[in-house]
Amino acid sequence: MIGKARVIAQFHTWAERSGIDLLERLQGLRFFQTFEIEGLRQSLRSAGVGSRRGDPTVSSAVWLTRCRIVAKYIEWHAGFGIQKLDRANVSFQEARERLHDCQTWLVADLPTPVPISREGLTEEQQAALLRAIVPGSESNPFPAKYQFRNFVLVLLYYQLGLRLSEALALKTTDLRLEGPAPRLFVVRRADDPADTRQRQPLVKTKARPLPVAKALARVLWDWIIKDRKDRKRYGKASKSQYVFVSRRGVGLSKSSVEAIFRTLRKCEGVPGNMSAHLLRHTWNDRFSRLADEAELRDAVEKQLRNFLMGWKETSEQGASYARRATQEEADRLMLTMQNDLVPEA
Repeated sequence: MIGKARVIAQFHTWAERSGIDLLERLQGLRFFQTFEIEGLRQSLRSAGVGSRRGDPTVSSAVWLTRCRIVAKYIEWHAGFGIQKLDRANVSFQEARERLHDCQTWLVADLPTPVPISREGLTEEQQAALLRAIVPGSESNPFPAKYQFRNFVLVLLYYQLGLRLSEALALKTTDLRLEGPAPRLFVVRRADDPADTRQRQPLVKTKARPLPVAKALARVLWDWIIKDRKDRKRYGKASKSQYVFVSRRGVGLSKSSVEAIFRTLRKCEGVPGNMSAHLLRHTWNDRFSRLADEAELRDAVEKQLRNFLMGWKETSEQGASYARRATQEEADRLMLTMQNDLVPEA
């Protein structure tokens, strides 16, 4: 209890120094902006005066615990404001979503002290998913006019291991689909003024280029050049800079993607926890098998995985590898994974 009280006191001290009235902000449901959350995270990382370890920062385990304590404290205070809202009003759900985003950003990408066993889809489940998303398939659960868009989106999650927000933040200028080596660029654009979505999809991993197999590049190309331009299905999409759009022609929302995965869960053979995050785990499982087949050393495998997933380089041994060689080998493995599904024409 004393430890939690100290963390809350540290939170209040940060707010006071930042000129923030916590009660007004939290109970008024005006949560923190990205730069404020980053400042709070760094404050919670500080060991403070009189640290017994003598280090300026606390351990990763303590840092994560502090951030989780503050996240729960924010939820408790926000509850007073949320309970005053009409549950039937759209503002109630919007407030809950903003609170969820704030809590998520506070602990996002912090090092986890204890490894958690994660598993992706089995081969049978992967086959069931791919059958369900093929346009025109009898098992495809989506309206015909949206089948190709959803096919391309889910295939991108499956083939590249992208986070949910990374695909939604993609702009057409981030794609290089022509030429002998098609590429997709994951770019960080925090607080992008051009993004009008209420829950802005944020790229929280490192910016990076990803190789795209020619078969996947053709699918993306057909989506952007043909289907996406259909005004009857996607409104003014031609004026949008985002790759994936809604039927109104604006950037597709996170809630829409979550609805797509909820629909897929109803398909035969598809697990009830189907999500973009599960496909990211699946990508890592597939990568591990390929790395084993290639007999890669552990340090090399870790370095390649970190690069492709956009994770930070945490190993001194991994950091010693040349970036160019790392990218070339990472590209080769990722293209092999993609071509295992759809061979080159």
